Amino acid sequence: MTVPSPPLTTAPPAWKVLNEGTGTEPLVLAVDFAVTGRPESTFADLGRLLTPGTPLWESRQPDPASARTFDGEDFAAHWARGVRETGRPVRAVLGYCVGGLYAARLAELLTDGQDDAPAVVLLDPEPPHAAGMAADFRAAVARLASVLSPEESALAGQAADDAVRQHADVRGLGAALTDVFASITDAAFARAGLPAELGDELSGAYEAFVAYIAAAGAFDPARLWTGATALTTPSADPHARYAGRVLPVDTRHEDILRSPATAEALAGVLAGQRERVRS
Repeated sequence: MTVPSPPLTTAPPAWKVLNEGTGTEPLVLAVDFAVTGRPESTFADLGRLLTPGTPLWESRQPDPASARTFDGEDFAAHWARGVRETGRPVRAVLGYCVGGLYAARLAELLTDGQDDAPAVVLLDPEPPHAAGMAADFRAAVARLASVLSPEESALAGQAADDAVRQHADVRGLGAALTDVFASITDAAFARAGLPAELGDELSGAYEAFVAYIAAAGAFDPARLWTGATALTTPSADPHARYAGRVLPVDTRHEDILRSPATAEALAGVLAGQRERVRS
């Protein structure tokens, strides 16, 4: 007789453990593109506010070579495979910003492998759009202020505006912005005498971020979010209205993942999911 293997208790490469939990509780998954040093709050901040014993895992990005060719379904399937390898059930899937689209699709994929559908919780969700991608580009350029001249920064901003006018789809816009960012990074680092490898690393990180954002454009929030709960700040994107339930959180967008009010609202959603499953 073949004895089945026990479920894995450690995260596969596609996931990062933020909270270990007890090892027996169903998982809470979080989808985001987290980078070190970003000013906005992260799921690591939220994890510290959750009830002890809540196992919280955060998505890791696929390798850059894969991400260049991934569409939205590829990203979702990548993360779903990682969870299925563990054999552990999932209580809820959380998604921040554009991650809310991936979270909802991921929950659909994981529903087939367990008795109850995971809850979907969106935190200031929004689909990818040109204005947001241009703003992200400008923020990335601003972080290079120490190696860019004012003229170079201005030209980069103009190039971003031109790209927005020339590309109606987010995938095309993402590719154009990636090319602009790589060109200004190469030129600035060469002039400053800095290692080219460092510039390549920055360009690669930006390219991966843009790939993640743009690929989410494949998903329709009007369809995916009907059964979700959205926790929203006063500045939330209007698309949050597609969520089946919207719970306002009185905090800034930048702080939504480190606000006690968010943790309290999420705890209520998770408790409701637990009771629904038990009944």
